[in-house]
Amino acid sequence: MTASSTPHSWQERFIQRYLLPSIAFAYVVAALWPACGLWLRSYSLTGGDVAGIGSATPVNLLLAALLFNTGLAVPLRDLFSLNNSVRVVSLGLSIRLTTGTLIILAALGMGLMFHGPLWDQILLGTILITIMPVANSSAGWAHHSEANVGLSMWLILISVLLSPWLVPGLLSLASWMTPAEMDASYQKLAQGYAGSFVMTWVIIPAVLGMGCRSLLMRHNYGDWKIVVKSVTYICLVLLNYANGSVSLPEVVRGGEGRLVSTSFLTATALCALLFAAAWVVGRLCRLTMRSRLSVMYSTAMSNTGVALVLSTTILPQAEALHLVVIFYTLLQHIGAGIVDQLDYCWRRVHLADSGRSLTNSSMMTTQPVSTTPSSERPTTQTGSQAAMMEPVAPNSKGS
Repeated sequence: MTASSTPHSWQERFIQRYLLPSIAFAYVVAALWPACGLWLRSYSLTGGDVAGIGSATPVNLLLAALLFNTGLAVPLRDLFSLNNSVRVVSLGLSIRLTTGTLIILAALGMGLMFHGPLWDQILLGTILITIMPVANSSAGWAHHSEANVGLSMWLILISVLLSPWLVPGLLSLASWMTPAEMDASYQKLAQGYAGSFVMTWVIIPAVLGMGCRSLLMRHNYGDWKIVVKSVTYICLVLLNYANGSVSLPEVVRGGEGRLVSTSFLTATALCALLFAAAWVVGRLCRLTMRSRLSVMYSTAMSNTGVALVLSTTILPQAEALHLVVIFYTLLQHIGAGIVDQLDYCWRRVHLADSGRSLTNSSMMTTQPVSTTPSSERPTTQTGSQAAMMEPVAPNSKGS
């Protein structure tokens, strides 16, 4: 390792290790000292709305920077070199849509049994998380697990580009099966996402990022990667602090233990169900283990940054809705880490079983076994052996 690469390696390790604790700490600061976060949300750099695109607040600019970095992380050449791309990507997208639909139907079914403002907001939060675009961090987890990174990239790209139609449509559809008093909330979120908000602060920055990567960083993106990751880290922490400052102070002052516990349990159950449903559907579709892992990450990991900005801007009084999204932001990464560890343990067991089978076969053969030292034998690294190597660090673990 050269001396110049040492600081970059240290920064990458710091970001990978402390991103989730930093986000959790940002929520604590938001609950106790929300003034700066509220300023980030309310201060307009342009003095008001501009040409119908909304106000250029620091929060919206942070969101745009986050989506721009998402675009920078998409290598178009690698996307189009994915073998059987049309079939695999179509299947992966179908699994995400199918799983999301099942979860929405289950949530609506629960809504028929539980009533009240708290449950109505939690139901809305569950649906909002499920229909959000794929989180860009899912590609980082796919890389970390040696899964199908190209498939993850495709699902991120397609879900972002389709979200202006899918998100409002699904919200409007779900509003038909919810209490009448919640219909206005669903329609407000649908109109907010379908309008200039998503085009200005989500779609355009992501497309600009992809164009910048293709035109200006085609050959030297590696030199800029640590800068992109550092900016993403700062944007994520500030964005979660600003969004948390809307409802967390009221929760702390009110001491609403039932609200917090119910929101946490709902987010936990939703995360577990999405991971499990994606695994089952992927297995039924006979995807390879590598592609199945990518689909699991892409299905269960949603862009909660967009969801939190949208919900806190349009429905600032919906504390339960905000809490579900906040808890899910952290839990989806914990769930991804559990899936990654289970996959790693499974590969170790599989490698051990393969080694025992090879040993038994050698003992049963009538040919003499070579006594050449292992260091002098020609070897070929298999996929199972590669799985035992130190895992590659993920590209990002943002929301």
